[in-house]
Amino acid sequence: MRRTRRLAAGAVLALAVQSTPSCLLVEYSDHLVDERTRGNFVTQPASIGGLLGFIIGIPIDIVGLPITYPIYRLNKSEGEENLDPLSTLLFPSFVLWRTGVLVIGAPLDLLEFTFYRAWQRPSVRELPELEIDELRPAGQEQDDDNRLPRASFDASVQGTGAP
Repeated sequence: MRRTRRLAAGAVLALAVQSTPSCLLVEYSDHLVDERTRGNFVTQPASIGGLLGFIIGIPIDIVGLPITYPIYRLNKSEGEENLDPLSTLLFPSFVLWRTGVLVIGAPLDLLEFTFYRAWQRPSVRELPELEIDELRPAGQEQDDDNRLPRASFDASVQGTGAP
């Protein structure tokens, strides 16, 4: 019975990870170690988890070098000029680095969100970015730098002193 529950939990977890786009996981792991978006309660342990994951991945990089080096050479010969050799040769370390950040940081982020951030006022940088057109009241034009709204006045209204 216990083995069946573990297998079912593993299958659900694997399905959740497979259905999540990888770019979201990378972006989320970046947020977990960014001190501007998370507190030290999350960023410090997540950074240590990432470091441990990277260190654990180094022996796997060495063992996988006969596989990753030909892949790198093939991509290089196909004309990819801006190909980074480290991203190909150290691919297992990078994956385990992100995994370490997520495994350690995500549960702590959930705790910090539940008990702290959810009860705080969101700062301006945490609010969703809206188009400037959505924020501009009706009857206002855009400034030359496309950031600041400027009130537009009709030529007949200027100088009448009417409110």
